[in-house]
Amino acid sequence: MKKVTTAAIISILALMLSVSGALAAQKVNVRISACNSLTHPQTIGLDVMKRYVEAKTGGNVVIKIFPNSQLGSEEESLSQVQTGSLEMATASIGPVTTFQKKFFVLDIPFLFNSYNEAWMVMDSKVGRDLLDSLEQSGLKGLCFMENGFRHVTSSVKPINTIADFKGLKIRTMQAPMHMANFAALGANPTPVPWSELYLSMQQKIVDGEENPIANMWDLNMYEVQKYVSLTRHIYDGMPLVANLKWFNKLPKEYQEAIMVGAILGQNYSRFVNAGREDAILAKLKQKGMKINTPTAAAMNEIKKKSQPVVIEKVKKETSKEYVDKFLKDVNAVKADTLKGLK
Repeated sequence: MKKVTTAAIISILALMLSVSGALAAQKVNVRISACNSLTHPQTIGLDVMKRYVEAKTGGNVVIKIFPNSQLGSEEESLSQVQTGSLEMATASIGPVTTFQKKFFVLDIPFLFNSYNEAWMVMDSKVGRDLLDSLEQSGLKGLCFMENGFRHVTSSVKPINTIADFKGLKIRTMQAPMHMANFAALGANPTPVPWSELYLSMQQKIVDGEENPIANMWDLNMYEVQKYVSLTRHIYDGMPLVANLKWFNKLPKEYQEAIMVGAILGQNYSRFVNAGREDAILAKLKQKGMKINTPTAAAMNEIKKKSQPVVIEKVKKETSKEYVDKFLKDVNAVKADTLKGLK
């Protein structure tokens, strides 16, 4: 009888401990600010992350995505994350440079020739070092959600040669290197917030703009623009960041789930974007837009004109040593694709 009683007590204690542990599990609500719609590749990636993290933590971490700049512009959202009034946000590289100047290197035009090159660099120590550098600003860099290569659209003419940029009033983000790039090409770069972009094109405040293909569809640019010129001038990953102090206070298993979920979402967003770009271009063509690809010779001339200007400007904002090392590291990563083939 004594053995039965002891066994029963042990079972009861074990049950109590189990229930107590379950009740003690920390509940965490996470808000993520995003500027694009829920069907944009980066937001689809965020949803993959959300589902993974919520399942991995047994529902103890609940993520809510706020699309279409509901919580503020990209820069405003980053500021909220920095101060701790918001848990997470994504943003294009341009706004991120306000918080960490080292990111200016990613706004050097024609840095990458393909998505594979860009992804290799972003996923190497080069990209990780950039994300880790955000800790100096109180941010935890988690991954690069996908935005894609940026291209030029216009309501007045296509871009076939460098001469076509002359006098073109082109909308850019409030991003110094983007503006320097187009100024070097003879255009008139005009910074306009994302939330005001459609209206500025509709009212002819600007002649054109530059954005990834997914954004062209997201904003119904076929209604206010006539030409799409596939210039691929800048690859634009979108860092997903969290407030550093908030993140470090989370239980380790929650941190791990978020970090793994972020990479899963990042990779998914890349494949979604790469898989749909041709379909979007076909849709834009159906809507009446004219699509062209400048020749390799024309693009080489454009690169020679703008890239050195931007590189020098980035060096002034950071340092010659930093930029030279970054470019050397990027070339070393690229070289791995041909290793052993000579």
